Amino acid sequence: MITLIKFAISYAASLFAFIFGWFLISYISHPSFIHPNIVLGFIKMIVTYGSIPTLVACLIGEVLYRKIKRCREFQFGIPVFIGLAVIYTLIPFLFLFPFNFSHFFDFVAPVIMGALSFYLVRRKI
Repeated sequence: MITLIKFAISYAASLFAFIFGWFLISYISHPSFIHPNIVLGFIKMIVTYGSIPTLVACLIGEVLYRKIKRCREFQFGIPVFIGLAVIYTLIPFLFLFPFNFSHFFDFVAPVIMGALSFYLVRRKI
């Protein structure tokens, strides 16, 4: 039960970082795109499309975290979670979408932020 609560807290932090990261990257890329009337719809879209990929990444991250939790240094965990985020994002781009580096970066940066927040929150709990 405690592990489920820790996972839920880590997942919520990861989802928040994913949403914030995607919103921030979109605002930096296209400042005129963010309009006060569409911000609520934008947040709903990100929660809908971001929650399932973030949940899958967090489940994979939980398995990896259990494997590396005995390691007390950040030198091993952070590169693993960055690699997890890049590989997890690269697979759909290779097989489903035409590969465009700018679109890949717009999506991989929030996933990396979410994966790292999951790892760091999970380490602190």
